[in-house]
Amino acid sequence: MLYHLKLNNYMTHTNISNFEAEKPRQTYATIDSMISKYRRIVNEHTMGGQTLIMESTDNARQSMAQEVVADLERLKAVFLSGQ
Repeated sequence: MLYHLKLNNYMTHTNISNFEAEKPRQTYATIDSMISKYRRIVNEHTMGGQTLIMESTDNARQSMAQEVVADLERLKAVFLSGQ
């Protein structure tokens, strides 16, 4: 009986579907929030598909925000794949 309880406990903690059911939702939400934040920065400097650059710092800010969005989207894809 004790053996079966230990085995059942072991199987519960190593079950892949258990992990899938309890994926870190807060981590996912944080990644999405960060993507939105940096996408807003990119959109601040874009109107009608045209880039609006007033100063050289605007250009640097927009370029960095675009890179961050791309990096976070890659991170999100890896997170969703479970790798």
